[in-house]
Amino acid sequence: MGIVFLIVVGAILGWLTAFALRAESSRSLKINIGAGIIGAMLAGLVISPAMHAGNLASGTYTVDALFISMAGSLAMLLVANFLRYQEVL
Repeated sequence: MGIVFLIVVGAILGWLTAFALRAESSRSLKINIGAGIIGAMLAGLVISPAMHAGNLASGTYTVDALFISMAGSLAMLLVANFLRYQEVL
């Protein structure tokens, strides 16, 4: 259940970021959703257990682990969009 949560949270945050940035092309939307999912998975499965905040994959749900996965998703979205806009300029 934790992995499903990470995928859903990452996808929602990616979609919201694409909406906020007015990324109208389907490529931009896919990049944002993919980056959101990757960031949430990385933070939720690697960083949370390393910080002893809980392990979402094994079902140890804590508020700290959820916030860490959301922060990881947002960080990956920030990097992805920064790199994408550097490409355009």
